[in-house]
Amino acid sequence: MKAVYTKKRMTLYQENEQEAGHIDLTPVSPSLVRIDSVFTQPDFRGQGIAAKLMEALLPRLKEENKQVLLLCSTAQRYVAEHPEWDVLLAKNIHFEKN
Repeated sequence: MKAVYTKKRMTLYQENEQEAGHIDLTPVSPSLVRIDSVFTQPDFRGQGIAAKLMEALLPRLKEENKQVLLLCSTAQRYVAEHPEWDVLLAKNIHFEKN
């Protein structure tokens, strides 16, 4: 499988270039990224694609010194099961009212 990363998406492809799944991202600030959703194509469900996506994405975000907000329950569950990634979780985030 091949992982392709852009600022708004991490996509996992099979060798035949068929998409197996993706993670949608929203850059919130230069140091903060929101994980909005983790999606696995129906034909690939039950094969650990979501975990493979997270395993590809989180080291990349760490290399870029990003913190993450986890809006997706799949991403939340993954990090809860892999506490080594707690260091990436955004803490003390304050949003201003407009």
